Amino acid sequence: MSVTHIELNRLLSGAERLCTCRNRSLPVELGKSLFEVYKGGVLFSQAHYLLDSSHSHYTNEIAYVTFDESLSCWLVMVPVGEQAECDSVNWGPYPYLPQSKDLDAILTEIEKDPKSYFWS
Repeated sequence: MSVTHIELNRLLSGAERLCTCRNRSLPVELGKSLFEVYKGGVLFSQAHYLLDSSHSHYTNEIAYVTFDESLSCWLVMVPVGEQAECDSVNWGPYPYLPQSKDLDAILTEIEKDPKSYFWS
């Protein structure tokens, strides 16, 4: 098993923990936290619901976290610019913590969202 697979497994378990904690402590009206494997990393998104619905009305991409082997650190990317509904998302570095060697610091930043950047 390569370092990349180990690091990806750490990221997946941390993402699952993050989403479980957020979803447990917030009402569904504020959106449900989701994650999925995306281009060798994890894509976090937020599903929004209508008040009278149990199905997601729409979903926003929140952040993309991946491991950069050449830098030996984690990168945090966020959607930049306005996106048309059918266009793919353009990603840019998260301005407050674009990279870190500490995965837990990145996951804590996304979960707690001290700058109200991700989940607002």
